[in-house]
Amino acid sequence: MKNKPLFVFVFCVSFTISYSQQSDSTYINYKNGISKPSLLATHPFGIFFTRIQGNFKTRPNKKTTINLSIESGNVWSAPITAYIPNDEALREQVRQVPWHGTEFAFNVDEIDAKRINLSVDGVLKGFRANLAYKINAQSEFNFGIRTFMLTKGKAPFTLLTGDQFIEGFHDNIAGGNDPFARRLFGLDKAKIFYTDRNNNTLEINNGDFFIGGFETSYYYYPQLSINSFKNFYINFGAHLGINLSKYNASLDFGISTNIIKTYALNDLKYFQFGLSIGVIRKNGIEFKTNNIDFGTNKYLGYLENIIEYNFISKRKTTHSFGIDFYLQTSLNKKDEFEYIIPIRNGVSEKAWITGISNLYKNNNYWTFLYSFTRKTVTTTFYLQQDLNVNNNPDIQTGASITFGLK
Repeated sequence: MKNKPLFVFVFCVSFTISYSQQSDSTYINYKNGISKPSLLATHPFGIFFTRIQGNFKTRPNKKTTINLSIESGNVWSAPITAYIPNDEALREQVRQVPWHGTEFAFNVDEIDAKRINLSVDGVLKGFRANLAYKINAQSEFNFGIRTFMLTKGKAPFTLLTGDQFIEGFHDNIAGGNDPFARRLFGLDKAKIFYTDRNNNTLEINNGDFFIGGFETSYYYYPQLSINSFKNFYINFGAHLGINLSKYNASLDFGISTNIIKTYALNDLKYFQFGLSIGVIRKNGIEFKTNNIDFGTNKYLGYLENIIEYNFISKRKTTHSFGIDFYLQTSLNKKDEFEYIIPIRNGVSEKAWITGISNLYKNNNYWTFLYSFTRKTVTTTFYLQQDLNVNNNPDIQTGASITFGLK
């Protein structure tokens, strides 16, 4: 079962909620929920529209808070072209041929079909800022901005996410020699090129900086009796995203539900569990007719779980260690992959299909976090890994700081 860890986690959360009766201490100085900045992957498509993630706070912050974060993710996909037949009879013929044989079974120059071109290479740097404003004891408003820049990812500005480090890891630890044919095209390159099925073109080169958009959220934290004697919390989110890049000018709408459970070990140590689920309506309103098509699925659902271990030091600093799993539904409708005709680049023979095929698969990744919190300031570092190679970064790193305003 591909998502076995996910179900194990959900089971553990359910077990803890059901059976932790008197173990929860009511006098521990808990921080406000789980320490987690934006952990969204720098997916080369996902950066252009709004995506939702879990809000694992137990209540609005007493003060207006600001979060500043930076992220770095290595993205790669060998050049590939895919044809999507328009004729239903031809689609049925393609379905009878294994995907790796369709390029030999059909002459794409003689068929009526739409075409997609895609190649991805480089290190995407993300810069995010978010402001959380308390409306009252049960509600909060968030406003954020996301910006990105494509770089070659050379040292010393990029270490763990650079091509040299990743291919060295493959050579010496796991993956083998050049498992994705990255060296065939040259290391330390930076370019993202995509032509969608409507002949709209996206091109990003080394050093290009752009604003992905603004994001707003409203969170409601109901006050329940279970909050105090079970340390069990829930909040609901309503989301509006404003996409501003020249490739996608539109509005996105979404909703989310977030659950947090705290379980005390003693007066200085405790676990926190989080579960979040939600959905976004991508491009609910479009401001122009030639937006890039970033997927045929207009609704994207997600499921996120996180577990965090905390201990409070003698200096009253809370140290937190977390593991987060994020799952998002596919950008394209899965059945379309059964009749597309992918054409490999003449140079690449390894994993050449992944740039296109992964657009039809659910998207998931793991993140490992460390945070330390003192008073109203939290600093976080994380390392993220896409174990299934879903077009997310092979490795992504990030750091953030959250602080309250006076």
